[in-house]
Amino acid sequence: MIYSYPDYYKKFRCIADKCPDTCCSDWQIVIDDESLEKYRNYAGEYRQTLHRNIQWEEGVFGHNRKGKCAFLRDDGLCDMYKHMGKDSLCTTCREYPRHTEEFENIREISLSLSCPEVARILMQKTEPVTFVCEEDDEEEVFEDYDYFLFSNLEDIREEILKITQNREESLKARIRKVLQIGASAQRHYEEGDLIDWDECEDTDKVCVKDEYELFRKHMRFLSEELELLYQDWDDMLVESEVLLFDLGEAGFTANKKRFLSWWGNSSLPSLEIVLEQIVVYFISIYLLGAVYDGNILGKIDSAVGHVTVIFLLLLARWIKCSEKLEMADLIELVYRYSREIEHSDENLDRVEELDWFIRI
Repeated sequence: MIYSYPDYYKKFRCIADKCPDTCCSDWQIVIDDESLEKYRNYAGEYRQTLHRNIQWEEGVFGHNRKGKCAFLRDDGLCDMYKHMGKDSLCTTCREYPRHTEEFENIREISLSLSCPEVARILMQKTEPVTFVCEEDDEEEVFEDYDYFLFSNLEDIREEILKITQNREESLKARIRKVLQIGASAQRHYEEGDLIDWDECEDTDKVCVKDEYELFRKHMRFLSEELELLYQDWDDMLVESEVLLFDLGEAGFTANKKRFLSWWGNSSLPSLEIVLEQIVVYFISIYLLGAVYDGNILGKIDSAVGHVTVIFLLLLARWIKCSEKLEMADLIELVYRYSREIEHSDENLDRVEELDWFIRI
């Protein structure tokens, strides 16, 4: 078995009560069957409190009147952990924000951007992300597994990551090549000759005739096409659209130009590096999943779409904050966006079906 993880993986440590937006707040935490059975049979002094705060039919932890996990104490720590020890935690609480994608004889392990501490680590990382591989003697066989397709997807992903991290080119030029690879790979896959994909085929060029309308389209996807998990996120989307587009195209263009100039003179990491890291994050986690559904184009287009939307949300926040941004704003917008997308199976599926870009 091969195990792969990003080079920043082992830098993560849960900051517990110091977290600005704890994962124990507002989320419905699903309890795995093994932990649920362990809780059911628990006979210690904490039994009554434990049983009272589990919704047994749904298999989830209950919430208190503030909408937080019933076991979250006022000091930001876990009451169950204190009384029953770390082995009492269910799989979700024990593993989050660690995430594993499973392929035949391969486990790709990542850290979810929906965690504020992970977002902080990645958004402050200025060097290109690399990936570490480890191996053991375990072997497995998946039924009906297309290893040939998987191997081609690995090659495509390797090329996309190489292009995305080539800082000798502008990010815009890199993104254009990535989108062309997506279209070429999908077309060749459907024609039965995926191995012949090419990043430069004229038939797969991306056509952006109206960047302003493209940006408006991407923002509409968030509010009209996707499941909204948090009401305050919906409020922020409405506010962002007003800030971005109420002055029309001329106003938007002027704001965008000042924003890019401001960022270039700020103490924040390079905007191109920030957006590069986000593209690498989504491509590295999700592209190989096309071995199960064949939707190569959807996974590549949505990865670029995520970056476009995060850029727009940053621009809107900058306008709102009197043309200023702090690192805290960047981290917050990234982890909250990730929560809306990655914490919903419906949204993960939907973003790969959307028509993000027009091709000629």
